[in-house]
Amino acid sequence: MTVPDTLRDAVARIRSALLARPATQRFDARAELVGGTEVTVRTGDRTFTVDEPRAAGGTDKGPNPIELALAALGSCQLITCQLHAARLGVRLESLRVLVEADLEMRPVFGIDTPRAPVGNGAPRPTRPAEAIRLRVELAGPEPRERYEELHRLVENSCPVLAMTRGTVPVLAELVVNP
Repeated sequence: MTVPDTLRDAVARIRSALLARPATQRFDARAELVGGTEVTVRTGDRTFTVDEPRAAGGTDKGPNPIELALAALGSCQLITCQLHAARLGVRLESLRVLVEADLEMRPVFGIDTPRAPVGNGAPRPTRPAEAIRLRVELAGPEPRERYEELHRLVENSCPVLAMTRGTVPVLAELVVNP
């Protein structure tokens, strides 16, 4: 699996642009409940369906939100790794990620909703999972140390991983329309 020249060129172009202006970019996703547990999500020009499996009362028309979150983390890890590999000239023959989490689902259904105080005294839900397991598997002709350095770069720069680790504040707002 070689890095296409178009990707290498894109990385160089984007790095130059980011160095010339503020580094933040806005991303958005708009989700709307269709009915039952079926949700239509729009991101840019793309539309896709998120749903629950039939066993959970859904119609199984798409991945559920947890699967989507794990997929977002795994795919962001892969893309971030590929971008760093392209920039550094690290050769990869194969690259895959397995992301797993064992979640406490009872609070979702109103059973045993755990609460823990936060700094200002307001309660908030405790962690829904003890850990998210992320297994990165790769192969290539480089010395192991190059892949370890690449992995460290990804661990320190993957934006979805940063959000998952809770390093990004989530500012929630409720708007009740008449």
